[in-house]
Amino acid sequence: MKKTKRSIRAEHAILKATLSVLMEEGYAALTVDRVAAMARASKTTIYRRWPTKEHLILAVFDQLPIAPPANKGSFEKDLTAMFREFEKIMRDSPMRGVLPMLAAECVHNPALSGALIRVNDQRRGPMRQIVQRAVERGELRRDLDVELAIDVIQGAILIRMYFLLDRLTPRWIRGLVDMLHEGFSKARRN
Repeated sequence: MKKTKRSIRAEHAILKATLSVLMEEGYAALTVDRVAAMARASKTTIYRRWPTKEHLILAVFDQLPIAPPANKGSFEKDLTAMFREFEKIMRDSPMRGVLPMLAAECVHNPALSGALIRVNDQRRGPMRQIVQRAVERGELRRDLDVELAIDVIQGAILIRMYFLLDRLTPRWIRGLVDMLHEGFSKARRN
């Protein structure tokens, strides 16, 4: 079904209202009634596209660009380029303030947790490509646990941005990339 200008405007208003409620009032305040009122849309219109508020949240995430997997010929250059792009994307993104709140909500909300696991897996894809290419090029050890490596990378970034409330500065990125390259390339100890 082709979207009309009216349906595109309605969708934009609904997603903007969803993000606004999340930012200003938190997940608990996010209801279809609240979003419908803010977006001046009917609940039927919302439910037709997004059957739950978790689906609304996923749609909001889908609007946030994903840092592409750079292919500059080395692990260090690829990761540095991706981190710089991620910093640009998140610098002024309203999602920066929403993500920690949603992560906390996941502790007791399996539906939201399941939705965000899918989002996180999509976001891990570019990093996975960078790490796997580096393993294939012989820059990183062959037995590297790629998923654990991505956990380490994401953990460092999330702590920096959401707990320390600091930017991913060029100096910090360089330090992290150097540390990751050194640690991921060394042979495993017995």
